[in-house]
Formats: sequence, C-alpha cells, structure tokens
Amino acid sequence: MKASILFIASLCAASQLSAQNRLSILDALSQLYRNYDPDKSTAQWDCTVGQKATPRTEGWPCTSENAEVYVSSVFFAEIGENGTDMVYLVASARPANPAGGYECHACAPAIGIAVFQAQEGNWALRSFNPAVGFYGGWGKPSQVELVWAGPERRGFMMSNRDLAQGYAWSTKALLLPIERTVAEVWSIQDEEDNTGAIDPAEKLNPTHKLNPADKLSQQAPYRSSAAFKFYNPGLEDMDADAYYDIEVISRGTDRQDLGHPVQPENWTEIYRFKDGKYRLLSHKDFTEASGPTPKPKKLP
Repeated sequence: MKASILFIASLCAASQLSAQNRLSILDALSQLYRNYDPDKSTAQWDCTVGQKATPRTEGWPCTSENAEVYVSSVFFAEIGENGTDMVYLVASARPANPAGGYECHACAPAIGIAVFQAQEGNWALRSFNPAVGFYGGWGKPSQVELVWAGPERRGFMMSNRDLAQGYAWSTKALLLPIERTVAEVWSIQDEEDNTGAIDPAEKLNPTHKLNPADKLSQQAPYRSSAAFKFYNPGLEDMDADAYYDIEVISRGTDRQDLGHPVQPENWTEIYRFKDGKYRLLSHKDFTEASGPTPKPKKLP
C-alpha cells in the first residue's frame, strides 16, 4: 500500500519548519523497527505476547522462518502544533517469507506507530510501539485516520470492514500515544448484518411458516449500525492534556447466534478515558415509539 503523506503547518510555524531538518519516512522507519534495511524494506521482528501464546491469539506463528518482516509506511504526517513540529508515522509489518504466503482472510499485519517531536534541530522519538496490534486482512492494513482525542491529544482510528458467507461487519479501534508507548485504548463493532446470508426461497427463512420448536433456528434478518463522536464533557476550561469523552449511538437489531432471538440494539453509551483506557461510563437502552402512519396527501 502506498503511504499517505501529509504536510500540515500553520503560518506561525513556518519559520520553525524551515530551520528544522525534515524527517524522512526511511529515517522514521529505522527508529521504529530493529535492523531496518531501507533497500529491502525489511526488519527483524520481536514476537508479541499473543504470538508466543499457546494457542496463538494474534498475528503469524512466532518461528525463526518468520523472524524477518516486510515493513511499509501507511501514514506519514508532519504537523505544526502550538509552535512545536511533530511527525506521526503509522507503519505495517508482515512476514517477509511466510510459508504458504500471508494473504488469507485472517492474515492481519501488525500496525506500528511512532511519534517524533522537533528538539534543538533534531527529531526526538517521543512515543513508539512497533506492534500496537494486528488490524486488517489479506496481508493489508485497515484504513487509518488521524483524529483529535483531546484539545492537544492526537490518535489514530483504525477502521476495518469484513464479509464472510453473507455476514458483514465493521469495527473501529482507537490507538493513542500514552507517554513513551502507543496502545489500543478503545474499540467497537459499529456495524453488523446478515442480509447476504438469507435466501428468500430457503425453508428456514421467516417468510415460511415454522413449527414453534424451529423458530429460533430461522434465518431472521438483522442489521445494526452505530455512530460515535468525541466531545468535551462540559468542562469550560478543559486542560490541554485531557481527553474527550466518546458518545456512541446505536440503532437496529442484532443476533448472537442461531440459538438466540433477534434483539433490538437501540442504545446510547458514554465512554471516559481513565487509567490508560476508555471505560464505559453509562449505558442507556431506549425504544423508538412508532407514531400513526401519515395519510397520503391528495393531489390537487
């Protein structure tokens, strides 16, 4: 995937940018990964705890054959923030020579992030993590977006859509620099439906009459979707280092599996940042009341 390169600087920071040596993508990658080779775009990989677990819970097998990874830049931005120049790098890593390839549905690359700050003509590595998590599929990373998580807190929202056998879903994960590291601090499944898995002619479809014992096994259609936003929780003088709250509003229906009935997914949740994570502050279910059907207007 080609890197998305963004250069943003306010007019007041223009003189500082001109005096600061530019940080290249290759230099940034060399500080994020061990033994980075710019000619081959490879580096040495240190397996995560999940890769070492038995059974493995993430990524590719932790073997000597997979000790070398291919790395690439996914997002690179140089930004002037309040008189200070910052560089944000998001990179992707996958096995360089995997047995059987690394192009499967569950083959998610490792996402690494590094944040640099201009300091006396050089770039200081402020926060970094070569393996924040595994996001994407078919060896390719999820879509990434730079977001504001506070008045002076930037983070990255990873968005991934997936489809399997007619079932579709979408997930979001927020990655934030926290002191010297970068971590996933919040995630949500914001869309889900089974409309591609339903055949109108199928006998188990709800268009057919079923015995009472078969009702739970019918392929009832469902679809739920959630929207979210960052917002100031009402503080008049919000500290620059504080984090916004996250509000999530969900609509629709969902189903755990064929052994459970379709349930409404109409609710609002508020999340607040505390102890390194966004934690659920409140959950409120609601029911949408249906009003009378409006009568059709008569044409003049």
